[in-house]
Amino acid sequence: MGRKAPHRHEIIGREFSVRLTVRSDPATNEMTRQWLRRHVGTGDYASKRQIMWTERRCHYVYFRAVHAALMFVAGCPHIELVGEA
Repeated sequence: MGRKAPHRHEIIGREFSVRLTVRSDPATNEMTRQWLRRHVGTGDYASKRQIMWTERRCHYVYFRAVHAALMFVAGCPHIELVGEA
């Protein structure tokens, strides 16, 4: 029997070592995606939706490098970093 392929979320956690949690605002989601594609590149970030314990809708944004995460925080003033309480 062959091995089962790893789930996409397992690959994200293994390949992208830096994770930020940002508030998910539908009005700015597309602007944020465009910024990421333009400045970080599609192969150097990943994201997935998450609902926090407080029922807040958020996204985990994963990066390969700390530098890209810092650029994201500096270049996207419309995002809000959040953490679980």
